[in-house]
Amino acid sequence: MNLHEILEIKQQQILNPHTIINKFHKEKNRKIVLPLGSNSFDEILGGGFLSGKKYLIFGANKTGKTQLCHQLCVQAYKILSVKSNRDNLIQIYYFDTENTFRPERINDLASSSNLKYEKVLKSIIVAKIMSSSALLLSLKDFVENLKKNLVSVLIIDTINNYYRSDLSNNNISYKKTKEVFLDILENIDKLTEKYNLITIATAQVAPNFTENAIIRELPVGNQFLNHFFSDYIYLSYKNEKKSLIQMINSLGLSEKKYIFKITSAGIQDCKI
Repeated sequence: MNLHEILEIKQQQILNPHTIINKFHKEKNRKIVLPLGSNSFDEILGGGFLSGKKYLIFGANKTGKTQLCHQLCVQAYKILSVKSNRDNLIQIYYFDTENTFRPERINDLASSSNLKYEKVLKSIIVAKIMSSSALLLSLKDFVENLKKNLVSVLIIDTINNYYRSDLSNNNISYKKTKEVFLDILENIDKLTEKYNLITIATAQVAPNFTENAIIRELPVGNQFLNHFFSDYIYLSYKNEKKSLIQMINSLGLSEKKYIFKITSAGIQDCKI
């Protein structure tokens, strides 16, 4: 009697070593690395943002969250259009829940990288989001764009904006608010895995009242977010010229922190 018969395992359930190795190499070849262009950021990320992963970037106002999103748009065009040898395909899908996407900022950053602003902007689809329900519907429409275009990067700035406002809305129950938010997170999770996306979401924060806490703020809705985002990146304000980036939670990367500065040319390294 064979081993699989003793263990009552069906023959088709058994994977031979060659199958496992081939699958590993196939997944490895599908991985896309998107560097931000700052040595400090990219070192913290292990080289850059990785496809198939979901990153949560959080911090107080003016710590660089939206700046980072704009810079990623330009970097995605710069890196991915070269990789695909085509610059006429959509590369980035940008959900803007706070009306903070600025084409003129894309122009500044594109010029700094000697890129044509019109081509960079054409590679971005911006969806202005007015509610949690609108975000959920837009994610479903997003699937159609994934089928028609080469979309590699999904940016959501910010993911918990309307979740936060819905919590204080007496006309919306907590149960409904929670259900919609979880539905949004589950959709993002499935889309990232199915289409091998690089998914970056920023998050609004609330004070962390834990005594002597190193992390002074926590993402609003963290009890739900931490089930879906494996990499947490914390931005904090150091002074008017400097900010701090910290990898505080990752399944595969060590905790590190660096100082950076925000300039007209984007996020750059800052020497101590």
